[in-house]
Amino acid sequence: MGTAILLGAGGVTAELFKDTAIRLLPAQGGLTLEQAREMMQQLTTWPLLDGYRGAPRRDTEALAQAIVHFSALMAALGERLVTSEINPLFVLPEGEGVVAADAVLVLDEGGGEGGSHG
Repeated sequence: MGTAILLGAGGVTAELFKDTAIRLLPAQGGLTLEQAREMMQQLTTWPLLDGYRGAPRRDTEALAQAIVHFSALMAALGERLVTSEINPLFVLPEGEGVVAADAVLVLDEGGGEGGSHG
């Protein structure tokens, strides 16, 4: 089936509202900036990132870049990738970037063919 990237609002919001966007990676390489932006704008919670009701706009361009770079890493790992996650990823006010507070990357030590997953 291939590798998929899932983006969702943090905390209980993602679970409660099922507010996620998913994309399969292309056969070669990761997602484009345009695809990352489309994923973000697909979220019901997008307005919260975009300055809803006068709230400070979040650094959505840094988030798009993070999605692109993360997807490129996943594509580069290929069959060795078992699972990966960045959670939480804080999207700071516009111009201040994003901060990953925790991340997990699990690789198949067997190289993807016949190895154990764990």
